[in-house]
Amino acid sequence: MKLILVSAILLFYHNHCVNSYAIIDVISDKMNQFSHSIKVAFKSFRVKMKDFFFPDMINKKENDLSLTNYRKSRTNKAFSDFVDEMAAESETESPEYLTLKSDPTALMSTPQLATLHGKRIESHIVLTKDGYFLTLHRLVSPCRRDGDKSYCNNETVLLHHGLLGSSADWILLGSEDSLPYILSNLGYDVWMANARGNYYSRGHTSKQVDSTDFWKFSWHEMGYYDLPAVIEYMKTVKNTSSKINYIGYSMGASAFLVLLSSLPQYSSSFKLAIFLAPLAFLSNTEGPLRILRAMAFNPPLHLLKLLGNGEFIPKRKVPHWISSKYCQGPELFCCNPLFFFTGAIPSDTEYLDRSFLARLMYHVPAGGSTNTVLHYAQLIKTGKFHKFNYETEEYPLSQISVPIALISSTDDTLATVADVLRLYFSIQKPIDHYVIHDKNLNHTDFIWGHNAAELVFSKVVDFLTTGLYFNTTRINEV
Repeated sequence: MKLILVSAILLFYHNHCVNSYAIIDVISDKMNQFSHSIKVAFKSFRVKMKDFFFPDMINKKENDLSLTNYRKSRTNKAFSDFVDEMAAESETESPEYLTLKSDPTALMSTPQLATLHGKRIESHIVLTKDGYFLTLHRLVSPCRRDGDKSYCNNETVLLHHGLLGSSADWILLGSEDSLPYILSNLGYDVWMANARGNYYSRGHTSKQVDSTDFWKFSWHEMGYYDLPAVIEYMKTVKNTSSKINYIGYSMGASAFLVLLSSLPQYSSSFKLAIFLAPLAFLSNTEGPLRILRAMAFNPPLHLLKLLGNGEFIPKRKVPHWISSKYCQGPELFCCNPLFFFTGAIPSDTEYLDRSFLARLMYHVPAGGSTNTVLHYAQLIKTGKFHKFNYETEEYPLSQISVPIALISSTDDTLATVADVLRLYFSIQKPIDHYVIHDKNLNHTDFIWGHNAAELVFSKVVDFLTTGLYFNTTRINEV
């Protein structure tokens, strides 16, 4: 090989009469061309091998990206298939759940439960500006009783349920300890709202309930459309301009804050508001709901398949493979979407008799949209109180002029004391922040806990009677 190369050099030198430097330049150029052709050949060979082994991964710009996308698509498909398999498994109800279904009160509606309690409830249908039909329940009362006499105090109270709830939530405790009955016996005209999407408010002028379009709402629409329609209807029926006392639990507080920060003209419709475990700022929230925050703004398709692409968990059951990993407590509660995502798993179930448990499990959750839950997950991620999908569009809470009293608990991991305190300092006219300490009162116990009448409802009555003259320097804790 060396002899051939030397001979070629001599012949070239003899025939072309060039100096040795030129010869070296020519040889170097030829070697560079040869090296480049080798690189091109190997690159072409590598591409052909990938196309042979991965025929569906042709990407003209960057083959490595195609390989990544190919693997990702296979992973997503595998997870999606797994979700389908687990969803089919979750349709099987547990024996304990089926046993509760046999209780006579399990499937009773709000009016039926009230009748069972010796009360009577009217049902009113309200139409919102964006076409949703809502059911508004009004407790018929002979007004306040004092011995053989009865009289009214001419005060109106509007109760708004919490996340995934309904008007039934307020009367699950029975005829003696439920807040609406307590207020009715004191002479209040009690109304109970039902937000769009729950069992009592599933109708629209043009959208089918089983369509994804029907479920494109969060608690923003509840405050912006539902509450104005309810207020206007109540004024028409009562034929009065008297101001309303508002009691909002959990999501009910969120809707009220949306209403008055977006439509301040409705401030004149309210005397005062009382928030129970309000959901607004959620920086310190703990539990499974916090897990969703990373995907809250752009949820992947397999997550929507798991949660529901429209209605939130329409099967009303959290798959066991999820609940067993993120929940500690009785399976009956861990598989319930509301108890699971709020982290409000009862630690003491001794006080839960079978009839109450049946009413609770079959009325909760009452339905809602996936966007409603994702909206809260967004607040956890951003630490702000803003519109759905728009972090920069925060609600101007400082413009709300209605006096508001707030009640929270140190055992509530969803509406934490720290976050409620932040809300207290964000509104214009806070009456008080009443904190219930170390009484094992979790988020859902505010309305159906066995000691709710003693710890919460007594304070609600106190705020209703003396709220506007309340001395905020008093010790506000139990």
